[in-house]
Amino acid sequence: MRLGIMLSVILFALSEPAISQSRASSKKDTKPVESPEDKAQRLRPGWAASFELGIPHPVDIGFGYMQPKADSHIGSFGLFQRNIASGRGVRNIKLSMQHLEYRFRSEPSERHPLFWQVAGGYQEIQVDGTKSVTLTQDEITFTTDIQGSLKIRSLYWTPKVGITKHFMNGLTLSWGFGYMIPALVTSDFSSRVPDDPLVDELLQAVGSYQLTKRELERIGKRVGQLGIPHVDIIDVIWRF
Repeated sequence: MRLGIMLSVILFALSEPAISQSRASSKKDTKPVESPEDKAQRLRPGWAASFELGIPHPVDIGFGYMQPKADSHIGSFGLFQRNIASGRGVRNIKLSMQHLEYRFRSEPSERHPLFWQVAGGYQEIQVDGTKSVTLTQDEITFTTDIQGSLKIRSLYWTPKVGITKHFMNGLTLSWGFGYMIPALVTSDFSSRVPDDPLVDELLQAVGSYQLTKRELERIGKRVGQLGIPHVDIIDVIWRF
């Protein structure tokens, strides 16, 4: 009798770890299943606002209509200004960049977080600076400050691919990589002599100034025609 009880206790002790391990494995393998209601809430379409940090457009703010796992349409704009250190005799250098853009985005797969996007827009880049120059006219030589401005305008389009993540509360996070391709680029250089209209008029008539102006405009147009990578460091979209 005692021997039978002892054998029963030993067998129970040996089987307990296996039972516990089986329960733990069962719990580990069980994953929460998203209900149809939760999925519909997470992927609901709606009007949305976006805020993007990226390269070459550092800041981008947009508004549009977003449909997760379908097609979305967003319009955006951005403005960036920065002072640049003086160099080669030019001081008070300031870089300004602004753009307007329309984006068509599609998420073709229900199971995967990939998206592709095509954007088209208008971009304007302006560089301002001041430089002291020496002018000679009718055997008279004088030095004056010239404030110059080079403005590059272009249309562009940007194909892009990336990944996106949608959350229950309407938040969407995206990361993407594309290539910005400029088109119809124009460049214009203008300058003036501040507070001295007579010298300013004289400057515009100097032949060497006209040659410099055309050369700067040619260089600006070539720079504006360069295609560059476009990176979304992070794109935050909030659906209302």
